Amino acid sequence: MITGTRYRLTLEINRQAQLANDIERSMTEISTGKRIQAPSDDPVASARVSDIARAQLDMLTWKRNLEAAASLSVRADDAIGATVSAVTRAKELMLSAANGTMSAQNRNTIAIELRALAEEIAAIELTRDQRGELLFPTTAALEIPAADGINITAVGTRASVFEADTAGGPKDIAAIIADAADAILEPDATRAASTNLALAEIEAAVAGITRAQGEQGTRGNRIDNLLERLAEYNLQAEEERTSLESADVMEVVARLQARQLTLQAAQAAFARINSGTLFDILR
Repeated sequence: MITGTRYRLTLEINRQAQLANDIERSMTEISTGKRIQAPSDDPVASARVSDIARAQLDMLTWKRNLEAAASLSVRADDAIGATVSAVTRAKELMLSAANGTMSAQNRNTIAIELRALAEEIAAIELTRDQRGELLFPTTAALEIPAADGINITAVGTRASVFEADTAGGPKDIAAIIADAADAILEPDATRAASTNLALAEIEAAVAGITRAQGEQGTRGNRIDNLLERLAEYNLQAEEERTSLESADVMEVVARLQARQLTLQAAQAAFARINSGTLFDILR
């Protein structure tokens, strides 16, 4: 009799302890908003959440890389745009200088401006990025990891941007404009031929820098597209992660209230049933 009573007491105590644990867990779910508190709660979902978390860390790294690439691309686009303006202005000046009736003084004024444009472009070629490195590298273009198996080039090399294909071979745009300034100051006997040659090279410079501007725009668009895709992937991953680990707060609250009522009733019944004395039990 005593043994049976003790057994029933133990069972009831254990049941109430489990109810208390369930209530505590429900309160934790409400406070954290997560139903998975340990891998054992849902091994399959927990494993998937871990996979998503690792993928999101990778995506965060790729996002930072892409943002750095975007910054480089914008800076390069600005630099190339300034070069386009300078080369366009140089072409306008050379067309004016090609006029055989222009005075020597006017040619000298144009030559001064052409040399200033050449110096401006030469300075642009040496632009440095936020790391202190050359924005337009002289060797291979910098490749930046943007996703698994995907590397992007944010900026072209100096040669690919600032060299034009002339009749005499590849030539730096700044040198083309500097040579043009010299050409219009040559003696009358050679000036016309030298000016025409310089004008042809400036035409090549216009074509080359315009092409480079288009290529840089393509790079920038690709970076923007990758950033958008990455944001979409991250949003999808976050939605899946939330669906796997988040708790339905309304459901948890209802379950909590039900268990609290059950525990209170059990405790009241337990106290009432076991309010007797040891003599009552022995009897």
